[in-house]
Amino acid sequence: MEVARIIMVSPLPELSRLAHQISQELSFEMEIVDAFLDKGVELGKEFEQSGADVIISRGPTGILMRKALSIPVVLIQITSYDVIQALFQARQLGRKIAYFDHVKRKEVYDFASIAEILSLPDLEQYFYNDEAELDEQIRMARNNGVDVIVASGSCVVRMAKEHGMEGVMVYSSREALIEAFQRAQDLVLVRQKDREKAEFLKVIIDHTYNGVIAVNRHNIVTHFNPAAAEAFNLPSTNVVGLKTEQISLPQLRNLLQDRTEQRGEVQTVGGQQVVFNRVPIYIGGELSGTVITFQSVNKIQNLEASIRKKLYASGFVSRYSFADLVGNSGEIRECIDRARKFAVSHSTVLITGESGTGKELFAHSIHGESPRKGGPFVAINCATIPKDLLESELFGYEEGAFTGAKKGGRSGLFELAHGGTIFLDEISELSLSLQSNLLRVLQEKVVRRIGGSRIIPVDVRVIAATNRLLAEEVSRGRFREDLFYRLHILNLHIPPLRHRRSDILPLITHFLHKYCGHAGSLAEFPRSITRYLYEHDWPGNVRELENFVEKYAILAEGTTDSFRLMEELVDELANFREESQGNGDGAGDSISVNVDTLAGMEQQIIGQLYRQNQADKKELARRLGISRTTLWKKIKELEGSGARLFK
Repeated sequence: MEVARIIMVSPLPELSRLAHQISQELSFEMEIVDAFLDKGVELGKEFEQSGADVIISRGPTGILMRKALSIPVVLIQITSYDVIQALFQARQLGRKIAYFDHVKRKEVYDFASIAEILSLPDLEQYFYNDEAELDEQIRMARNNGVDVIVASGSCVVRMAKEHGMEGVMVYSSREALIEAFQRAQDLVLVRQKDREKAEFLKVIIDHTYNGVIAVNRHNIVTHFNPAAAEAFNLPSTNVVGLKTEQISLPQLRNLLQDRTEQRGEVQTVGGQQVVFNRVPIYIGGELSGTVITFQSVNKIQNLEASIRKKLYASGFVSRYSFADLVGNSGEIRECIDRARKFAVSHSTVLITGESGTGKELFAHSIHGESPRKGGPFVAINCATIPKDLLESELFGYEEGAFTGAKKGGRSGLFELAHGGTIFLDEISELSLSLQSNLLRVLQEKVVRRIGGSRIIPVDVRVIAATNRLLAEEVSRGRFREDLFYRLHILNLHIPPLRHRRSDILPLITHFLHKYCGHAGSLAEFPRSITRYLYEHDWPGNVRELENFVEKYAILAEGTTDSFRLMEELVDELANFREESQGNGDGAGDSISVNVDTLAGMEQQIIGQLYRQNQADKKELARRLGISRTTLWKKIKELEGSGARLFK
């Protein structure tokens, strides 16, 4: 660290002698010179120009230097006790006493109390701004019959004696000098740290890829970094230190002289487009300068493309919004409205619902409309990662934490989600030990990597999802009750598709357009098919429905009979559903038919079974081993032939 330079400008020889003595005793290095008032100010300016860090002085001389210099000036304090001592001494020399001081110190002492303590009812006070006013006040005191003048400046005492009055000096105590020396040392350390910070900031500014230009309150350019010099093809030495009106380049001059705030302004500099930001700096409500930053448009576009590519590759952005949620039913609209309200909060959200209902889409949408939408969105399915690896994925690990740990360690997903949202899908699959760790993160907002001792603060919103009943998992001891209540602050339940059937056909249309483009439309299919699709329970919910339409889109490629294809797929869907539910044991099922043509016997079988099942076509299709679509088709054909099947 550089050697500090402290100067003491002493207005009193006695003060100088005491300062020398104390500085030697304390090994306090400083320069001491004798000067007062205007002469002291002149010397102070010379010391400032030569690199002094701090100046120590006293009384009016110190006050004048404080006003004239930009470096710190430490005043040696004069206490009320020091004033009382001087006034007590003055009382021995005359009846009428006057105290003289600089106008800046007019309110420092309680002279009414001091006069009462010393029984000085005639104590007068005189205050001045400069030597000329001081001389005028001295004459006024003499004309008012003052016998003794008390002051902290030797020049005041000297002038009093020249005008035939007694003069008594107010001296500073040893303690006041030591305190001033210590304050000066503290200020030196602060100034050195400030210079280090300024130099550090300059290095940062000079090495940033953005152009940076700064102008102070006096319209003088203080910073013009290499990126700015390159853009304007102008060396920084030709700009720094100049006033804005002295800059030769008109475009740069006009840019700097305008002090209005401007963000995102596009201009052409050196044949390339750049984006400018101009920000006025206000300190204490007053304009202190202006900072201008700019960057090449091409660099911004390339950087944005690179960042987006990396984020999407890592899955750290939300890819869906509420606009991607299809459905007009009251149930789904209520869910969306509730989720929008949750989005503006920072509280934990627990999303429940069967598999395939769209829980992850809601999580993405909530993040996308939250105050954290500018931060990362990190999603993880707790059921797809082995339990012995899940802890390291969530909380990270330090180097050597376990066999195979990556050199240098690795950040966990909570660290990567800092400032954003983490989505924990299938949270019911967490082990009890991981549930404890997660609870700690939610309560204390810190994580600790595996094998590490460092506590890492994280600012992350948690959205969790499950297709299980967590309250039931708690009762069975498979899920921590305290974690359940910590997660259950905001609860969102997504209803299954069978509870909002009015959304089925709009969803089919949406997926047809998604996978088929203009190749398929719901209106093109027979009513019997669309009716079946509407009545099907879709146990896999929206995911099953989307898979069904996607399969149709793949198989429909190049086919000439899309109707037949859809019928076959509906039959497959019905058969799979019926097989999964079981076909029954068939005990006691028998009917009698007359020998006839194959078509005639088919008519008899369908008619008898229809009557047995009381017109339940679903049960009839199950017993015949065919889909309802095929059954409806056969019934329509038989009715068209005039057969009286059901009478």
